[in-house]
Amino acid sequence: MDSNLLEMGLSEEVNTQHEVKQLETASKKKILRDAPIKCHDIFKASPDQQVHIRVALTVGVAGVGKTFSVQKFTLDWAEGLENQDVSLLIPLSFRELNLIKAEQYSLLRLLHVFHPTLQKVTAETLAVCSVLFIFDGLDESRPSLDFHNNEVVSDVTQPSSVNVLLTNLISGNLLPSALVWITSRPAATNQIPPARVDRVTEVRGFTDVQKEEYFRRRFSDEERSGRIISHIKTSRSLHIMCLIPVFCWITATVLDHMLTTDQRGELPQTLTDMYSHFLLVQTKRKKQKYDEGHETSPRELTKADGKLLLKLGRLAFEHLEKGNIMFYQEDLEQCGLDATEALVYSGVCTEIFKRESVIFQKTVYCFVHLSIQEFLAAVYLFHCYSKRNTKVLKNFLGKHWKKNFLGSDWKNDSSLDVFLSEAMQKSLRSKNGHLDLFVRFLHGLSLESNQRLLGGLLGQTHNSPEMIQRAINTLKEMRGEDTSADRSINIFHCLTEMKDHSVHQEIQEFLQSENRSQKELSEIQCSALAHMLQMSEEVLDELDLMKYKTSQEGRRRLIPAVRNCRKAVLYECYISETDCEVVASALKSNPSHLRELSITPLKDSVKLLCAGLQSPNCRLETLRLGGYSLSEISWASSVLSSEVQPPPSERAGSCGTPSCRIHQ
Repeated sequence: MDSNLLEMGLSEEVNTQHEVKQLETASKKKILRDAPIKCHDIFKASPDQQVHIRVALTVGVAGVGKTFSVQKFTLDWAEGLENQDVSLLIPLSFRELNLIKAEQYSLLRLLHVFHPTLQKVTAETLAVCSVLFIFDGLDESRPSLDFHNNEVVSDVTQPSSVNVLLTNLISGNLLPSALVWITSRPAATNQIPPARVDRVTEVRGFTDVQKEEYFRRRFSDEERSGRIISHIKTSRSLHIMCLIPVFCWITATVLDHMLTTDQRGELPQTLTDMYSHFLLVQTKRKKQKYDEGHETSPRELTKADGKLLLKLGRLAFEHLEKGNIMFYQEDLEQCGLDATEALVYSGVCTEIFKRESVIFQKTVYCFVHLSIQEFLAAVYLFHCYSKRNTKVLKNFLGKHWKKNFLGSDWKNDSSLDVFLSEAMQKSLRSKNGHLDLFVRFLHGLSLESNQRLLGGLLGQTHNSPEMIQRAINTLKEMRGEDTSADRSINIFHCLTEMKDHSVHQEIQEFLQSENRSQKELSEIQCSALAHMLQMSEEVLDELDLMKYKTSQEGRRRLIPAVRNCRKAVLYECYISETDCEVVASALKSNPSHLRELSITPLKDSVKLLCAGLQSPNCRLETLRLGGYSLSEISWASSVLSSEVQPPPSERAGSCGTPSCRIHQ
C-alpha cells in the first residue's frame, strides 16, 4: 500500500457523516486536485508556505491506512533514511493512554512508563533535543480532549491528567519546540481547535489503479483476479468500499473462497451479502484450525458457533451505541465472553499487542474493522427481533416502540416493516450518522437469501415476499421533515441492500428524459436524485429547486446536490439550519464548484452560511438573499460583512472572495 502518500487540502469542516458516505465523496476526488506529499515530509513546508509546521493532523476513515503511515515514518526514521534532524521519536496511541484513566502523571514519567528504554532521558534532555510525539487514534480517546477548561502546564515534571498534558503539548505550553503528529478519524477532529493545527493531511486509501493492483498481486491466477475485479466494478457500493485496504482483504477472502470451492449461485452484490459470506468463511476457517479440519454441514456449523457469534454481536451492538470501537476485559465479561473465545475468530476480533510495562495489566481488543462491528451488531439486533427479546428492542427503539410494535402486529407479518421502520427512524435521529451502515445491514439481513446463508444465527424467521415488499414500500414512503436531507439519502441505500433498484432505475429514466419539469418526483426519488447528482463526474450547471415538480419536502431533499453544481437557486424552499449546514459544506468542500447562490436562509442560519463563506476553499462570486425586507437585507448584509472578513487586499467584495457581491 502506498500509504506514505498523504493529500493536503482537507476541508476544515468537521465531517459528521458516516464514513461510508465520506468514502463516496472521496471516490470522486482526483488526487491531482490536491498537492500530494510523502509521509516523511509531513513537517516540511512547501515552497509557497511561510510557516513553521509544529502540529500536524492526519485524517482518514477507519482502516484507510493512518497507522500504516505513522509506522512507515517511524521505520524510515529508525533506519536512518529520513528525518534525521529528529533526535527522539515518541509514539503513543490513545488506546494505550486510555489505560491510565484518572491517574496523574508528569509528561516525563509518562514517557518512562510507556517506553522503559527512555528511563535515562531527563527533563533537561527533553528541553534541548529535537522531539517528535506521535499520537495515533484520537477518535479512540476516552475521554475527549478539552482545550477550554484545562490548567496550563509548562513543566515536564509536573503531574497532571493525560488530557491536560496532551492539550498543553499541542498548544505549545509544554515543550514548545516539540513536534506533534496526531491521527484521527474525521468525526473526532473537532476536539482540536483549528488554530492549534499547522497542517492537515488526509489518507484517502486505494485509488482505482491500486485496487486492481491489490487483487492482481493477491492472486497469481490472472483469470481469477480479472473476474474478481470485473465483479467489484459491477457494484458501486463494493467498488467504493474497496478504497479501504481491509475491505479489499475481506472481498478477496470471500470471492476466492467462493470461486475455489465451486459454489453455485451469484456472487455477493451488496455489502450485506459480502459480510454474510465473510462471517461464514471465517467460521469455517476457525473450525478447520481448532477442530483439526473436521467438516460439518453449514447448518451444524452455524448452530455450533451461533452462541459465540451472538456474544460478539452483543458486544458490537452495545458499544456501537456508545461510539466505542475499543474494548477491555470487563467489556467482554459483561457480554459473557472470555478472551480465548473472542480470539478464535481471528479474522473478526483481534488482540492489540501491549508492551510489558507496569501499567499494562490489561489487553485491548477491537474488531478488525468498524464495518465488521456494525455488521455483527445488526446480526445481534435482528436475532433479538426474531426471538422477541423485548428488553433489548425497547432499550434501543425507545418508549414509543411498545405502543407501535407490541399490538396485534407482533405475531403477524407486518411486524417486520414496523421493526425496520423504527430502526431507520432511530438512525435518522443520530447526529453523526453512526448507525447508518448498521441500519443498511439490518435491512439487508431481512432478505431470505442472507437468512438462508446465516441459518439459525438470525433466529427462525420466514419473511414472505409480501412482507419484504411492505418493508420496501414503507422505506419509499418514509418522511423526514426533522431529518437532514443528507441523512435521508441513507433510505435510498437501504433499498439497495434490499435489492430493490426500482427508484434508481426511475431516476436514470428521469435524467434521460427531455421533459423533466413535467415529471412528478416522490420524496425518495428526490433523495436518490440528489445522491446521483452529487456522485456524478459532471458538475451540474444549475440546481433550481423550483424547476422540479415535487413537494416542499422533496425540494428540501434535493439540497445535497448543491455540492456538485455551479449555480444554486434555493428560493421558495424552507431552508432549515441543517439544510444551511449542507450549503455551507458545499462552500467549504475541496474543490468547491459553487459560483452563484440564491437562498432564503432563516435568520438563525445566516451565521452557518458565514462559516462557509469564510472558508479558503469558497469560490462564490454572487450571493442573493431572497424573502427579506429591505431592513432585513440590511441586517443580513451587516452580519455577513462583520462575520466574513477577507484579507485587506481582497475586501472589494463582501462574501469572502474578491468578486463576491450580495444582492437582494
